[in-house]
Amino acid sequence: ALPKILSQTAPAFCMGSCSFVVEKSKESTARVVVWREIGVQRSYTMESTLCGCDQGKYKGLQIGTRELEEMGAKFCVGLLRLKRMASPLEYNLPSNLLDIENELIESSCKVT
Repeated sequence: ALPKILSQTAPAFCMGSCSFVVEKSKESTARVVVWREIGVQRSYTMESTLCGCDQGKYKGLQIGTRELEEMGAKFCVGLLRLKRMASPLEYNLPSNLLDIENELIESSCKVT
């Protein structure tokens, strides 16, 4: 669910670039070790590029601090949405709260 939420909200996130397969070369990575040894069902690794994007609104642009901050903010909103989906009664917040959060994120993370 989290990758799907991010693909809908974060312009720098590309679901098509995601791989959820445990390959032999990835067996020693943190996400696989946490899944196997600790039993965390949904363990992810988020990677970034230093070269630039080849898709979305950042196509052809170098990734900088602003874009990384935007992705971090969108990730936090994604976690909040995921938690609210999992236990909606626990989070009896105004329905427009996430819209307000998204507006704040977008206004403080604009790319020029």
